[in-house]
Amino acid sequence: MPIPLKNFLVRFCVCVTILVALLVFGEGICYLDQKYTAVVEITPPPSIYQGQPWTESYRREWKETINRLQYQSYVIWRRAPFSGLTINVDNSGIRKTYYSSCDTQNYTIWIFGNSSLWGTGVPDWSTIPSLLAKKYEDAGRKVCVKNFGEKGWVSTQELIELMLSLKQAAKKPDLVIFYDGVTDSYLPYQSNVPDAHFNFLQTKNEFESLGNNGASLEYLKRTNTYRTLMELRSMLVGTGAGIDRAHLTPQQRNSMAEITYDNYLKNIRLADLLAQSYGFHCAFFWQPTLLAGHKLLAPDEIRLRQSELSDHPGGDAVVQTTYNLFENYRKEDFFDLANIFDKNTDALFVDFSHTGPAGNQIIADKMFSVLPHGN
Repeated sequence: MPIPLKNFLVRFCVCVTILVALLVFGEGICYLDQKYTAVVEITPPPSIYQGQPWTESYRREWKETINRLQYQSYVIWRRAPFSGLTINVDNSGIRKTYYSSCDTQNYTIWIFGNSSLWGTGVPDWSTIPSLLAKKYEDAGRKVCVKNFGEKGWVSTQELIELMLSLKQAAKKPDLVIFYDGVTDSYLPYQSNVPDAHFNFLQTKNEFESLGNNGASLEYLKRTNTYRTLMELRSMLVGTGAGIDRAHLTPQQRNSMAEITYDNYLKNIRLADLLAQSYGFHCAFFWQPTLLAGHKLLAPDEIRLRQSELSDHPGGDAVVQTTYNLFENYRKEDFFDLANIFDKNTDALFVDFSHTGPAGNQIIADKMFSVLPHGN
């Protein structure tokens, strides 16, 4: 073999080896980034978690359950079954509700919502559904309360889950509650697709890449490196082509807010139609958040809000604009809780949208005071 060719091949092999090593190293780093950032750490404000006997068990079980999902028809995802000290999820993906009695023909309440309703940041017995059930029990009334909350869900998913459950359940609900706000408000900020679920584009791309085999390079999109780069792109410019999420104009914010507002009102009308047909009452609650309202923030809450503003620049303005629309919405069974903490100076939030045990208790107390209590 000629010496020049031999030298070229040696150098080529060295370059390929270095390139492969860099790719493996980069993939490893991105894998660790995906693994640990996927688990949303609940930064524990001392006033909420310090001294609680369940804190360590909850944090350990939270890390085990946050990304353990199961596919379900129409609603896309649900939590996988889990049994622990502070978190328990059944085979259908439904979290345990304490103080709930479903063994007989008791007054039945179904509650739908996002992760704030599911109970991110608190043990089973301190979720909003559990504390609401306890309010009924303390008032001398045993009720069956079922927590249909799920992380990242929006109201359309909840409405679909309601329809599926009505078709399947032997005992229909007497009261159906929707607890929404943050995820519905964020959806237009995340994606240009109207009435989609969270992470729509990511799910769409992964599904459509399943049929691309052979000489296609679609497999590269499944690498942690590609996903990390796409997340970085999303953080910088958003998922919509040509839209700078960090510097939205007032017109863009208003348009996003109106998308959420119009869609939610349509879902309210559909839920009311189901209520008329199946004979139950409906109630709709718009949740509090650190990104809206006028709460006097505790030091921990200031830190949490600033962290969210840094992670999703411009998102707070979209949420605030959306909440402003709902502040003026009037309906007998719609209750705006955005300002429920305005006179409270305690740390009630565990992040920008999830409330701790004390915050959940205030919300459950308010729900109980305005809900029908049945016969």
